[in-house]
Amino acid sequence: MFKHTAVLLLLSAGAPLADQAPISATESVSALRQKPAAAAPASDPRIRRFAYNENKVYRLDLYLKSVTALQLSQSEEVESILIGDSASWEVVKLKAGNVVSIKPTLPSATTNMTIYTNRRVYTFELRSMGEFTGGANAAPLFRSIFTYADEEKPKQNSDASLRPDHLRADYLFSGEAAFRPRWVQDDGRQTMFFLPEGAPRPAVFKVGPGNKEQLINSRTNANQIIVDGTSDYWIMRIGNESVCIGRTGPTRLNRNVTVR
Repeated sequence: MFKHTAVLLLLSAGAPLADQAPISATESVSALRQKPAAAAPASDPRIRRFAYNENKVYRLDLYLKSVTALQLSQSEEVESILIGDSASWEVVKLKAGNVVSIKPTLPSATTNMTIYTNRRVYTFELRSMGEFTGGANAAPLFRSIFTYADEEKPKQNSDASLRPDHLRADYLFSGEAAFRPRWVQDDGRQTMFFLPEGAPRPAVFKVGPGNKEQLINSRTNANQIIVDGTSDYWIMRIGNESVCIGRTGPTRLNRNVTVR
């Protein structure tokens, strides 16, 4: 009796389906195409991106019991960190070399921090906001990522447009280090330092009047370090090692020279 009733129920349920026209493969594909696409996930407010500007002070509002990872360019190595109130803040350079963790240890603590890398200088204002209690207009900051306009430029902007007859290569070197350039040249707009293969990347300083050194932003392309502008004197440094570079005269680049 139970089996007979179950069969009748199945037949009754299937009857309306028999009256419907079969759906073609074309209609099935069309229906799938008309299905609304999943909305792209909104950016998470706990992850922020900052466009790098050497002359800008970046404000970080951080909460107790939370840590933020400050992520710099992969081509950078943090060399020193200066902080005004080290008792209220825990700042640690991570093993990656280009990442710094920042964590407030006391509420209502405000201070400044400056980070020097082998390529750039970063300036911050740190504010401890106490413990996070929620709120529509607030969120703890888990990651702070820097972006760089000069690293987003196509490579041809840096060296593909250079004409050999416009290049100067009249540079002399002083100092011994693994990063001592094998060759330096400029085109009047940019200066290119050709380093040995596998050499570490030094910081580049322009030497001005009174032997005043100015840290210059740089970018890399294979074994080249490229900086905007020219100078009669440069200094490259890593720690206590340095190489001095000076321009000697109006020598032009030999077209037959190949830099490897």
